[in-house]
Amino acid sequence: MAKYDLTDRVVIITGASAGLGEQFAHGFAESGAHVVLAARRMTRLEKIAEEVTEKYNVRAIPFKCDVTKEEDIVSLVKTTVDKLGTVDVLVNNAGMYIVKPLVEQTLQDWHTVMNVNLTSAFLATREVAKVMIPKKFGSVINISSTFGFGGTKFTEVSYYTSKGGMVAMTKALAVELGEHNIRVNAIAPGFFPTDMSIDALRDEKIANTMIKPRTALPMFAENEWIRGAACFLASDDAVYITGHTLAVDGGWMAF
Repeated sequence: MAKYDLTDRVVIITGASAGLGEQFAHGFAESGAHVVLAARRMTRLEKIAEEVTEKYNVRAIPFKCDVTKEEDIVSLVKTTVDKLGTVDVLVNNAGMYIVKPLVEQTLQDWHTVMNVNLTSAFLATREVAKVMIPKKFGSVINISSTFGFGGTKFTEVSYYTSKGGMVAMTKALAVELGEHNIRVNAIAPGFFPTDMSIDALRDEKIANTMIKPRTALPMFAENEWIRGAACFLASDDAVYITGHTLAVDGGWMAF
């Protein structure tokens, strides 16, 4: 991965205990940033924090956080500022899905997905904006999905809607916060072999009829390939990019 200069910047990553969140932790730490890793699984966070500290010689702070709880988000940002002095970058990565046909989805299912995927990003961005606005500097990176741009045969209406909301929220916040020199962008990953997606990739029927035909490149993704997009959007190389959603999808959205 190309290394961007993020030396001594402070990055909060939600959903950091596995999957793409773990990759973001390594990517930012390798680029010289200090990272605060937020999720519910403290044992996993502590392991990842120890790994990136030893490997990249940066500070890595694990923080147990339920992103659906406003008080946890407020405490996350406050603790970051107390321990590291500021927040320069926020990665709203926490996410989940519930696979059910529309007629079987309950209102609680809907609220659960929206709270984790979308409301948490609103809350975290609100809190870091209070830190970023006075210093006229900051970058927010929302993790959306290629599913935020259209439907497929997967029955995940709440997930699709939340990820489409991420794209719209990215644009709205980019406009509102732009005057404060705070950039807000999103990444729309395609199928990466994380815990959330690995079953679909391993299912030959799904892989051969739905995923492979819409993957322009001749291979499926490796998880570490997501790192560069996030570090680029947080770096000074992207100083004039805001309100944009960058697809990292092997060409899925080209079809």
